[in-house]
Amino acid sequence: MKERKLGTYQAISIVVTVMISHIILNLPNHLITQTGSSTLLNLVYVFIIALIIFGIAAKIFKLFPNSDIIDICEYSAGKTAKNIFALFICIYLLVISAFVIRTFAESLVIIYFPNIDIELVILIFIAITAIMNLFGLKSIARTTIITLPIILVAMVAIFLSSGSDFIYQRALPILGYGASETFLTGLRKHICI
Repeated sequence: MKERKLGTYQAISIVVTVMISHIILNLPNHLITQTGSSTLLNLVYVFIIALIIFGIAAKIFKLFPNSDIIDICEYSAGKTAKNIFALFICIYLLVISAFVIRTFAESLVIIYFPNIDIELVILIFIAITAIMNLFGLKSIARTTIITLPIILVAMVAIFLSSGSDFIYQRALPILGYGASETFLTGLRKHICI
């Protein structure tokens, strides 16, 4: 079987689409609940930490060209550790996928379909995902490349149209509910949700 890899633009569009859905669905609500008026400061703080982690990961991956994180795990800890790590990643992705599908289905049911059972909406999502996987990852990536500009334009339009509703004085006090909530609890919310 011929191995197929995603192109750079396809991989970036998939990651950006996943992050946009995460941002739209539940991240703002959780951040404002946890950090209050220091949400903006928390976002800058988490962005700096993410850049540092990305820089470290990029340097590590330069040492292992044409390898992924599982290959690096095998090189550094052996085949048994690689298998345990791969199993951990699979379980993690399944659990996170279940939470994301549940959260998205709950949002749809609350906003658009209050008379439909949430289980039916989740079943529809799972069926659509299974059908999409029959077409392969390349097809999903190509579709994502087509839809990503539309999603980005829609987000910018929504942001610009609601710009008059922002009150900059509500960003004070700068630390919101305190330094602990801003830097520790807020960071945990970015990682866990």
